[in-house]
Amino acid sequence: MSVEIRLPQISMTMIDGVVVRWLKQPGDAVREGESLVEIQTDKVVSELAAAATGVVRSIAAAEGDVVPVGGLLCVIAAEGEAVDAPAAQTSPAEPPVTAPAATPVDIPAAGDGKKRASPLARKIAAERGISLDGLSGSGPGGLIVHADLPEAPAHARPAPLSPPAPVDDEDTIVPFDGIRRVIAENLMRSKRSAADVTTVADVNMGAVRDIRKVLPLSYNVFIILAAARALREFPALNALVEEERIILKKHVNINVAVSTDKGLLTPVIHDADGKNLLSIGEALADLAERGREGRLTPADFAGGTFTITNSGVFGSVLFTPIINHPQSAVLGLGRIAKTPVVNDNDEIVPALMMFMSLTYNHRSIDGETAVRFLQRIRHYLEHPAEMTGLKKA
Repeated sequence: MSVEIRLPQISMTMIDGVVVRWLKQPGDAVREGESLVEIQTDKVVSELAAAATGVVRSIAAAEGDVVPVGGLLCVIAAEGEAVDAPAAQTSPAEPPVTAPAATPVDIPAAGDGKKRASPLARKIAAERGISLDGLSGSGPGGLIVHADLPEAPAHARPAPLSPPAPVDDEDTIVPFDGIRRVIAENLMRSKRSAADVTTVADVNMGAVRDIRKVLPLSYNVFIILAAARALREFPALNALVEEERIILKKHVNINVAVSTDKGLLTPVIHDADGKNLLSIGEALADLAERGREGRLTPADFAGGTFTITNSGVFGSVLFTPIINHPQSAVLGLGRIAKTPVVNDNDEIVPALMMFMSLTYNHRSIDGETAVRFLQRIRHYLEHPAEMTGLKKA
């Protein structure tokens, strides 16, 4: 019996992936659990294992193709079994109703006053401004699937760029495809779904500098710990925001930007609020090393609830990062530099200062809560003994 291999949802926010390289070709024997194909999502490349033992009879997605979650990758059949090659997919494949990617989404039962539709169909309908009322479903039990949706109303379609940008013979055209397109779509999804606002605070990093004289950890380690402690006190910031609900997460899992040859990656330090300086330092060093070596796995990117990104290491004084959808907030760090400040004695003295920018979704977070959260991080960094138990040198 043939088995269709479809693209699973590797991460919570994943909507598609890029086929990087096929490790098996039509006619090749494959065993269950053996690596079948390399898939790239959110800058991480992972190997997808075969879900059955047999022979690769056909491949539905070529290297470089973008495949939606639930989309057909290939067909594996038993030795000697004849299988017709699948037709080329001209539109995103509909994930099976029982597929793991669809299980977190509530599909209303018939009779509750709502149209029954698959998660992909609901997502596309919302983006196109299409009402599900009046549509007939061709899926199991009348379920509305992607193929049942009409084209977007003319008024809902984005106006084409006119005139197109001029292109000279010497110019280089880079297609907006592959992983760059995935990243761009994720960013635009965040901008469309979040009422984003930014608040800024400056913080004196002098006390952290003094502790680093005896405990040479990076400034990022102290900031991650401070943010983790503050997130525990302000659960509204440690939340995921969807169209009709807010999910307050129990675990504090912080995405941290790591610079690699592939660009900035954002792996996760899980349960950061339960760690100390040393364990956070070890986790950050491990993620950075494996990121530079290209050894990060999908598990390293899963479950993030809050993001910290540091552009100060590149010289930026202040910036406003984009929220990592569906998270509710992101903390941006500027450079740490000696700055003249006025002390309590009205004297102008040098101080080691840093700007922090908190961009948050105003749909779920009040301004007062956001400011108090940011000031709590500032307090921990200016009084690090309260979160570390260590005194300055």
